[in-house]
Amino acid sequence: MTSIIKNQLVKHLSKFTKNLKPEQISLDVLKGNSKLQFIEINEDVLTEILELPSWLKIKKAYCTGVAVNVPWTKLKTCPIQIFIDEINVDVELTNEKKKAPKSNPLGNLGDSTSYGFINKIVENMSLYISSVEINFDSDVFGGSFMLQRLSVESRSPGWAQVKDLRQTRITCSTSNRTLMFKQLSWHLLRIEASAKTSKNEQRSKINAPLRLITSGGKIRIALKKNATDGSVIHARIQTILDDILWVATLPQLRSAISFASYIADLVKESQKNNVISTAHASDNPFIKEADKSSDAKTTTSAYNIFHFDQTSYHLHVKKIDLHLCDDAHTASGKFKKLFDVLQWSGSDYPPDWDIDSGAMQVTLHQVLIDVYPKAHAQSDRSTWMRYPNPNPIVTWFNSHLNEQFMLLGNVEDETTKQRLERCWPQLIGFFVVLRVHDLTVQCVSDMNTKKDALTNLFESERHLHSLPSDQQIVHVEFGTFYHPHSDKLPVPNSAVYFQLGPFTVSFDERTTRWCCYVVHALSSAIVRNLLSEEDGNLIPEKDLDVRPPTIKISLLMPRLVLNLPGPFTDFNFPQRLVASMSSLSISSSPYDFKDHKKFISLYRKKKEYPEIKQRLSSGKNRFHLSTSPVWIEIDHGPQTKGFPFLHDVSFNGIVAIDKDQVDVLVEPVEDISIVVDHYQFLQLTRLGDKFTQFFDQLTLDMKHYNMGKPKSNVRVDFLSAIARIRLYIVLTMGEIPSPYDQSAMNNFNHSFMDRLSGRSIFY
Repeated sequence: MTSIIKNQLVKHLSKFTKNLKPEQISLDVLKGNSKLQFIEINEDVLTEILELPSWLKIKKAYCTGVAVNVPWTKLKTCPIQIFIDEINVDVELTNEKKKAPKSNPLGNLGDSTSYGFINKIVENMSLYISSVEINFDSDVFGGSFMLQRLSVESRSPGWAQVKDLRQTRITCSTSNRTLMFKQLSWHLLRIEASAKTSKNEQRSKINAPLRLITSGGKIRIALKKNATDGSVIHARIQTILDDILWVATLPQLRSAISFASYIADLVKESQKNNVISTAHASDNPFIKEADKSSDAKTTTSAYNIFHFDQTSYHLHVKKIDLHLCDDAHTASGKFKKLFDVLQWSGSDYPPDWDIDSGAMQVTLHQVLIDVYPKAHAQSDRSTWMRYPNPNPIVTWFNSHLNEQFMLLGNVEDETTKQRLERCWPQLIGFFVVLRVHDLTVQCVSDMNTKKDALTNLFESERHLHSLPSDQQIVHVEFGTFYHPHSDKLPVPNSAVYFQLGPFTVSFDERTTRWCCYVVHALSSAIVRNLLSEEDGNLIPEKDLDVRPPTIKISLLMPRLVLNLPGPFTDFNFPQRLVASMSSLSISSSPYDFKDHKKFISLYRKKKEYPEIKQRLSSGKNRFHLSTSPVWIEIDHGPQTKGFPFLHDVSFNGIVAIDKDQVDVLVEPVEDISIVVDHYQFLQLTRLGDKFTQFFDQLTLDMKHYNMGKPKSNVRVDFLSAIARIRLYIVLTMGEIPSPYDQSAMNNFNHSFMDRLSGRSIFY
């Protein structure tokens, strides 16, 4: 009896394996236990089952051992358990022409028109794998992907472990829908990739790999299925990761750019050479086209709580700690060969470089990325996960769509106009949402920087303003639109909304200079790897006519801190210049231009600069700028009372961007009022000298970076229409104590109001 079952197993498993013999199978029929030792998987069949792209070719795949436990008497409540020791797969990146696909080996495993007990048993199986390692290789790059202690289990709707499988499903008999929940978890994830220094180099000897390691994570999959045939209607997939620590060097990032370019070239080549077939779409018994009918209203309370009406993908990372380092000076031996492969000199520093082994730390808390491939464009988003509703972003997107409908409706063809009006309510959008709960960016540090000297370049202020827990520091939303039933109707322009704040930015000269160096190093790699082979342009000419998206940038309660030059031996000299406002808005939407056309009346009365005015009034890439009242204070450092420098004043403006021309117009809404005293004036003069030297240094750096490159003459014209400026000069009455007279300093009141009470004001 046992030998007959073994022979039948070998007969069926031989479709998927190589050289499988009955001796490799250990079987206990009554207990439901079976074991298979060292199974070598058929690469061609595995490729067809996984439907891999043509540029991925499986060279070898095997597992060291498989154990199966079947609870014959408890199949309704207990899952079939499969235990696998190790899975190893070798994958080659290639541009070879793909062979004509064969029939899917899974095509006869079940009846696609019925959904019964056997299907539910297969879906409820639990899988446990000790380790999965996928090694990929090519002529230029190599790497690996590894998962340890992988498990796949059925869970309750609240993602808790259950003892009864019937608790993992919710079925609604009225709508004929079933919800099921699966969780995939692992204890260690490691991704590694790097460029080779020679074609025949082995993967284990690759230098300076691009490495990403996470301590643990899970993927939660919720499926809405048709209870009759088992077809998947909607899916909600959540990937949840714990803390991620990534120390990335510039050579690693350049290697990542080259690797991405190499993959992109393989994809383009495979699309040209390989035969495209859609035969597998009907062969898979588990995937069908979603039922277009909407769910009926049901009285099942549990189903109403957990049901979802669209497919979505979600990523949640608890914390990301990114360290960007410049360790090019340490390159030696084989590491220098990597620079030769990447065509980069690691010591390409500008003159007078004083940042030795620069490093910058970026910390992100609670990173959320949500993707909705087929969402109703004009929905209120009340069913989106962890999405606060209503909010200004939803209002702006609806206003954008209404504005686009008015613009697209102005067509001469009456038939097209009527079709657009009829199809507009069914407009579908592809949405991507990025949110970050908290964000901190440190200034650049080097080998000589002490821990106490570390300062923040960017720091959120959610703790100062007691923000609600559902409000994020960063909220980015992208949406593109299409008509589901027609590809000939005009579609709205894609839109991007970026919201940031509240936050503080501290200007730092060394950090700005180091960031320019990093941008140059990475941009040169991008330009070299992504240049179009046909005409040498970064963007092919056929793609230049694509309409740019409509952009809205909203900064909430931003603060800019400028540290004034020292030394501060005299306490009368202020230390910081702090500019604050409640909001700053930048938008390219015509909707945002409507309410602010009156502010350009002042500069239109003048006859100067007619060409600039024409570009500002009718240019294509125009952005409107609007601020709430802006005020500037000068203080003596953190936790000190500020001296008013600029009285509250709002600004409006227009920025017109062209290929080699940038025009800027700024106009204050009210009169500008400035208050300054002697010491503040001296510090502002020193600050101006400091900025002059800094910009001269940046100019020399840019000349060094662009050495041997064609000059790009980008002209920037700045116009400011100011009706009146009021300058208040504060003069001291009486003797000012010397900073070297300690007794006088101790008796001197540093309060601004007390100092101001003994002074007179002239303007």
